[in-house]
Amino acid sequence: MVALIARAHLSPAASAAIDQLLRENPIDPALNRFCKDRPNDLMADAATWADDIKSTEKTGQWHYVDIPLAVSDSSEDAMQWCAALGPLQEGKDPTGCILNATAYELRLLRDKDQSAAIRAKALRYVIHFLGDISQPLHDTDNHDQGGNCTSIAVSFLDKPANLHGIWDYALLANELQQKKVTQAQLAATIDQEHAGDQASGLDLQAWAWEGHAIAATVVYGNLTPKLPVAPADAGLADRPACDAGRAKAAGMHIAIAQPYIDAAMPVIHQQIARAGYRLADVLNQIFQ
Repeated sequence: MVALIARAHLSPAASAAIDQLLRENPIDPALNRFCKDRPNDLMADAATWADDIKSTEKTGQWHYVDIPLAVSDSSEDAMQWCAALGPLQEGKDPTGCILNATAYELRLLRDKDQSAAIRAKALRYVIHFLGDISQPLHDTDNHDQGGNCTSIAVSFLDKPANLHGIWDYALLANELQQKKVTQAQLAATIDQEHAGDQASGLDLQAWAWEGHAIAATVVYGNLTPKLPVAPADAGLADRPACDAGRAKAAGMHIAIAQPYIDAAMPVIHQQIARAGYRLADVLNQIFQ
């Protein structure tokens, strides 16, 4: 939906150039794709590729930045929670986080001396990462791997799920089902809801802190009962095992019901719209 909203705000020249780059440098048709219901749009199809390829590319760390939930001062440098980028060699696990990985892929995308295949790959990463950075749990950690190591009951699910997955797709999948609309139709509705919003230039750190604040006030803040907040100075190396975190959360009997959903969905719509407008702004400048 981020890609579809961005598409609607691309200049004709940028839209055509992006389609040409993606069409002439396609995704491997043998790649197993998690999302089977991708809209018939090259950017939307490319939007989930970075998740599908992260085990092969060894770029799992590139999708998030672990700013501790307990930290609230957005004037701090978020790079203190981001490992240096590299080494980018075959067979090596690249370190880094969504901040420097996005900046790196943007440099490749802007560089006309790079091959078309490299630039197409960079474009797919950029589309995905500007969506990821808008999802609050990609900007936050509460000693739970961005909400992955939790177990929470949800009113419309048959069994408990982790908070990250609930925000990544479960809440939206439920809305699509309840409203009986397609991803493209919901994207158009979200775009209309936020028609007055404007992109304000590229600022990855500001966007990460924005998502982090939403995680504190909405994602975690509206849970009943609330998960304990891990100390800000607790090191990631000391994080409890994921199974232990899930068991602890399950023991608290946290439940997401309609009041939580009603508060979450406008925020999710807002973040999808912002990501779409920001992506369009970045791509219009690159492909002008």
